[in-house]
Amino acid sequence: MAITSQMVKILRDKTNAGMMDCKKALTECEGDIEKAVDWLRQKGLLTARKRSGRATKEGLVLAAESPDGQKGALVELNTETDFVAKMDSFRELTQNVANFLLEAPQAPKDVEELLAHKCPTCGKLIGELIQGAVGTTGENMKLRRFAVHSAQGGLVHSYIHMNGRLGVLINLKVEKPGAAAVELAHNLAMQIAAANPLAITVKDVPPAILARERAVYEAKADEEAEARIQKNPKKPLDKASLVAKIVEGQIKKFYSEAVLMEQPYVKEPAKSISQIVKEAAPAVGQAEVVQFARFQLGEELEGESSEG
Repeated sequence: MAITSQMVKILRDKTNAGMMDCKKALTECEGDIEKAVDWLRQKGLLTARKRSGRATKEGLVLAAESPDGQKGALVELNTETDFVAKMDSFRELTQNVANFLLEAPQAPKDVEELLAHKCPTCGKLIGELIQGAVGTTGENMKLRRFAVHSAQGGLVHSYIHMNGRLGVLINLKVEKPGAAAVELAHNLAMQIAAANPLAITVKDVPPAILARERAVYEAKADEEAEARIQKNPKKPLDKASLVAKIVEGQIKKFYSEAVLMEQPYVKEPAKSISQIVKEAAPAVGQAEVVQFARFQLGEELEGESSEG
């Protein structure tokens, strides 16, 4: 099939690889974007796992927490320009949506249901409030996503970074709630903001993602093993064993990058997050991250194109 400049642009936006490399990858993969991403990784032309697209939307990510730390909400509201996103009225609108989610007896199941809810203070639908702001500013707005967490034997804590361009909501289960637990939750939320984990523990990594990673590593490991064998023809090497060893090393590295409890702590890289949680045990008792949400303004979501 013909490879268009638009297809090359989409792949470059997703990978930051060179234009000619992207075109070759698309040609080899018959225009399949996701297969082309893996092809680039297999050839060593994409060295980092990238789960976020380039920031193409403006807006705000804001949170609301109950005073007792038992419930929290996180919301992303998009608009067209940074100018409108910085307006006090836009920040107030975004915060009001977060506050409504905090106060609602039951969280809406999706954005459409949220837009159809009435604001308890003004009686208007949430969707009508947003459309009113559209009429005032002249810019289109989109309530993109939200998260609501309720504590399960611990606390819910939020962290907003970069003046509303990145937000984290974390649900931490602890035996001893208190100031130390809040501090631990805050440190973990900052870790999530900085390191963007895919999952909490190794067992939480979706099987499909792990299978895809393993397939990429196996393809690269096969080439690497063959090169080692050719380089040392007099030294007997079992290719299958060598490939398995290389792949397991890559999987371990993947876990250290993608899994929260396996990541190096950003404040003390010599320690893993699991070590940090264990060290906090005397003050908070046994602790467990139940769930987290991380919203970064403009990131590409599953099912969205980079042009969306």
